[in-house]
Amino acid sequence: MKNNIPIYGENRIRIIDFLRGTTILKTLNNLRQEQYFSSELLTEKNITKKLMKFNQAKKESKFYETYSSYTDIPILTKEIIKCNINSLKSNIFRGELIEKATGGSTGAPLVYLTTKHAQSFMWASILLSWETAGYKLGDRVAFVAGTSLIKNSIKHKIFHSLLNIKTYSSYNLNDENIKYYIAEIKKNKIRLIYGYATALGKIANYLNQNEKIEFPDLKSIVTTAEILTEKERVNIKKAFNVNVYNQYGCNEAGVSAFECEYKKMHLINSGCSIEVDNEENLITTNLVNDGFFMLRYFTGDKIRISEIKNCKCNRGYPIIEDIKGRSYDFVVDTNNKSMHAAFFNILFKGEKSIDLFQVEFDKSSITIYLKVNEHKNDPTYFDKYLKIIQKNLFFKEYNIVLDAPFQSTKNAKHKYVIDKSFA
Repeated sequence: MKNNIPIYGENRIRIIDFLRGTTILKTLNNLRQEQYFSSELLTEKNITKKLMKFNQAKKESKFYETYSSYTDIPILTKEIIKCNINSLKSNIFRGELIEKATGGSTGAPLVYLTTKHAQSFMWASILLSWETAGYKLGDRVAFVAGTSLIKNSIKHKIFHSLLNIKTYSSYNLNDENIKYYIAEIKKNKIRLIYGYATALGKIANYLNQNEKIEFPDLKSIVTTAEILTEKERVNIKKAFNVNVYNQYGCNEAGVSAFECEYKKMHLINSGCSIEVDNEENLITTNLVNDGFFMLRYFTGDKIRISEIKNCKCNRGYPIIEDIKGRSYDFVVDTNNKSMHAAFFNILFKGEKSIDLFQVEFDKSSITIYLKVNEHKNDPTYFDKYLKIIQKNLFFKEYNIVLDAPFQSTKNAKHKYVIDKSFA
């Protein structure tokens, strides 16, 4: 054993690094130490890295060569990236540029280029988030997710095998599949579950509504890729009887954050330099991608950074006070008034009969789809919520529908808001 980490677990990462040409283990060791640096030192390092990245981008790419200072750089959008792929590349980078794509929740996915160093940082950050939840290298992990986490290529299967990961698709989570997943998790002695919050919520609903099942080998659960509501956290914790942690990432932007033991979300600010504008939009510069420069990138996420610099866990990373979700999770009424999906989260927070919701709207109507449990199945019971919605949003028509199938993205993530105006 080395620092309570099984040697065979480290050896698995060494094999991955050897086969893929990555430096995951080295990067993870750096993050383990760096996380306990003071917030002042980490902020100072972040500012220095940001200026170095700007100077590098100005020297090595056509896109940034004309800008005299970092603050002169325009906000980088997905549309700008699509039109400037070649000019965003480094003209001296000689390593492999790896083509990746975002999930495409708002339409066509963004295609961007990344490097093995950036990929190493991403995976080291994920492993750090798992370690904070009690994971040790080599522990068996279950992925419950869609295509954003689970790929079916041979190289990904080898990668997952070396990481001791079992994958379970979040598509078509019916009772039969859920029963199979539960049996697999027990049989394979899974130590940590990593997946979409809504997918794990569906499994939790099944467990909570049926006989109690014990998971003696399970240490914790880490959710990712979707908003984890407090209601969903309680639901999952009750079902599996382990602590539930949240992890947040925007891989193209070098953004990775994780919850500590005290449920504070810490941003690993050695991978990105962030700005949050007046509308709480997250704008970030990727500090770990040396082959394809993404400076002041509009992520589409909305967050709020805490003014509190210190945490009981003694980590110096900045604290994200709130992750509100994607900027497209807005309902826009007939009078062009906007309301974020968080409004509905708050509205339904205290209603025990509602497991999950989805809002669908167009220029004249709004429909609230509710997944409800056995406590209430009368649509008129929920009219009280329609009255509150009517006071805040103006439409010609308002509807509530119970237990109809939800729409999801291509990678099986749950969509809280669907704008039918552009359908």
